[in-house]
Amino acid sequence: MPANWWTRNRRYFLYTVREFTALPMALWLLWLLYDIKSAGSGAANFQPPRSAAFVAFSAVCFLFATYHSYTFLKLAGVIMHVKVLDKTVPPRAIVLTMFGLWAVASIVIGAVLIGFAR
Repeated sequence: MPANWWTRNRRYFLYTVREFTALPMALWLLWLLYDIKSAGSGAANFQPPRSAAFVAFSAVCFLFATYHSYTFLKLAGVIMHVKVLDKTVPPRAIVLTMFGLWAVASIVIGAVLIGFAR
């Protein structure tokens, strides 16, 4: 197979991009762990990176994480089979539930982070 086999079909390309999204997110998490370790004994020593490069890298990682989550949750109806009273829940209902839970979790986490920032 040629090295660019995945660029010839749109589905293969999107699948490969989705799998690639894990790499920048892993690098961002390693950077965060390094910063936490360098803080030493406590939060008073921790200074978060404020460079434009880090902010841009964080924004790119956020976009990759959002794309990765979206594509995974879109498949929830295919992956999960739920039976309620001997009837199978429609895949569309499962997908909508997953996206709703994602939105609720995002709102709760955002509220907690804003609350701790005050």
